[in-house]
Amino acid sequence: MLTVRGKNIVALFCIMLTAAVIYTQSFAQQDRFESGLASKDRGHYATALRAWLPMAEAGSAEAQNNVGYMYEEGLGVPQNYLLAMNWYRQAADNGLAEAQHNMGMLYHHGYGVAENLIEAFRWFEMAADQELAQSEYMLGLAYENGEGTELNYEEAKRLFLSAARKNYAPAQLMYAFMLQAGEGGDSEPFSAYVWGKIAEQNGSEEAIDVTTMSTVQLEDEEIIEADGVVANCLAGDLTDCPE
Repeated sequence: MLTVRGKNIVALFCIMLTAAVIYTQSFAQQDRFESGLASKDRGHYATALRAWLPMAEAGSAEAQNNVGYMYEEGLGVPQNYLLAMNWYRQAADNGLAEAQHNMGMLYHHGYGVAENLIEAFRWFEMAADQELAQSEYMLGLAYENGEGTELNYEEAKRLFLSAARKNYAPAQLMYAFMLQAGEGGDSEPFSAYVWGKIAEQNGSEEAIDVTTMSTVQLEDEEIIEADGVVANCLAGDLTDCPE
């Protein structure tokens, strides 16, 4: 008969063995997932699907989302929006923000389903609650245009700023535009110039139109000051950039 101490040793061994097995399986799954990403990047779409599909069927939200993407884009499989939505929904129901965003995009554009801006807004809101920049941006557009929700410039600016601080260039552009246009308040050319320049640095060609308009309203000294703010913003993490 085992002593109490002996029981504890056996129990501890079993726990350690179980943990080791779980760790090994998790590592193997991650390796399989990364292998799928590498295959996709090389254009080997069928290989990527072979890597992700068993994981998706086993309940991996990330793999479900990626399989959905392959069906949406027709990569390695015939394009099928209904199957894409099926996989996205499974991942979204598992709480994956990217899949919730993708569900929103399908409803927003009417891909494989009737266009429904209210439903799109609902999915974007879920993902934005997890601070996904792309969904914050889409919600910002919804509030700015009154699509799927009531028009609300202040909420649009808040969401654009949040996504802009995550270095999402489209949000930086839209935040700069709203500041320059004075949507939801007075025109703020200084801050608009700063965010427009940051958007330019991130590859937004449209931002040049915003910074050009801002330049007309600023004195030379203000432009020099604003350029200094831009440099500091780019050197940091954007959290100290002007609102």
